[in-house]
Amino acid sequence: MKSSIRQTLLTAIAFTGLSWPIVSASAQDAKPPVPSGNITVSFWGIATQPWQVMIDDFQKTYPNLKIKWTKYSTDEIKQAVRVASAAGKLSDGWFNWGGSLASPYEDGGHALELTPALIAQYGVDKNVVPAAVDLARHNGKLYGIPVWVRPMTIFYKKSLFDKFGIPEPKTFDDLEQACAKLKANGIIPFACGGKFSWMTMRTTDFLIEHFAGPALHDKLFAMEESYNSPAVIQAFTKLKEWVTKGYFNDGFISLDPNESLPLLFQDRAAMTFQGPWIEDQNIIPAHQDPNNYIPIVAPADQKPVRVSGFQEQIQFWSKSKPDQQKAALLFASFITTPEVAKKHVSEFGSPSAVVGVFPSADRPITTAMVKWLQSGVQLYLPTDQALPQEVVNAFFQAQDSMVLGSLTPEAACAQIQKAVEDYKASH
Repeated sequence: MKSSIRQTLLTAIAFTGLSWPIVSASAQDAKPPVPSGNITVSFWGIATQPWQVMIDDFQKTYPNLKIKWTKYSTDEIKQAVRVASAAGKLSDGWFNWGGSLASPYEDGGHALELTPALIAQYGVDKNVVPAAVDLARHNGKLYGIPVWVRPMTIFYKKSLFDKFGIPEPKTFDDLEQACAKLKANGIIPFACGGKFSWMTMRTTDFLIEHFAGPALHDKLFAMEESYNSPAVIQAFTKLKEWVTKGYFNDGFISLDPNESLPLLFQDRAAMTFQGPWIEDQNIIPAHQDPNNYIPIVAPADQKPVRVSGFQEQIQFWSKSKPDQQKAALLFASFITTPEVAKKHVSEFGSPSAVVGVFPSADRPITTAMVKWLQSGVQLYLPTDQALPQEVVNAFFQAQDSMVLGSLTPEAACAQIQKAVEDYKASH
């Protein structure tokens, strides 16, 4: 993982308009090549994603280039890429997440590395927000073009905070004071559905970011520091304290995540740890006012300022024929140009990874998050994307066992670290 120093430098480079130091002026001035002749690009994407609007615009702009979109469900595309990479026959381009979901294809040489020259030639350095580019990097290299960014953070219900005179939390201490006051007034501070462990993980990740800080947090993800360290134990201890104080809904560890949001809608809970998708998928369909659900930059009291999140990208097969590879890169760079992304933001969705692209005014939640990203708020991966799956499983088991009382915070951290050491020994 990256160091905080490197992240700060990357942000400074992008926002001051400086070029990548290792890219020549001629590379910066280069334009993406357009293949001649009739070219068909195979592209794999999730069926519910709005690729068609971008495909139509691209094919109208470049009539000789055709995008053949094969549609998959979320689990199907993971399986398809896994099987195809083993067989040595991937699509020219495919949708993917980052972190441990993408690293096998990057380490295995299946995903095309975007060199500094390609980054400049296809406008990634100018068009994509630095937080997304940095989050997409693996071992310092870029293997895809980010399309969307999904921050995950704390939301609070404004009407309940106003009712009890609670100010918006700006610091970790503010957040704990808000929890205590809500609990004293019979309101559950956090609505959480922990059935699959990842919703609880969002709070755990936030607490580790607060107590360990960005540099140590990144080293934990890189498995270069021990989870059995004082800062991580402190984070797990705080999680246990919040559970004991009743800051989560009763029985949350076995509740489906989708069943936790009604607690907010019914004024039984005041906060939740969520992502921007709840605006379109939950709040608006439930006929709730999105202006009443305020996302805040989770107050970890650390520098650089970061929230949990992930980017979603297009990757490219390293062994595609040259013209197909160029056309696939051109498609991804086309849809991430500001003018195209702005034109289709309502259909294609947000938060966009493209610089200067904001959602419509009737999407206040997404708008707030985009403003954070455009102003330089950084992201760190959630644990279930940052660590290998074997370690993630151990993390979830230890976290949930501690919540249920069968492990102490110290024992939970030791169990995670043992899984890290076992993984490193076997790889």
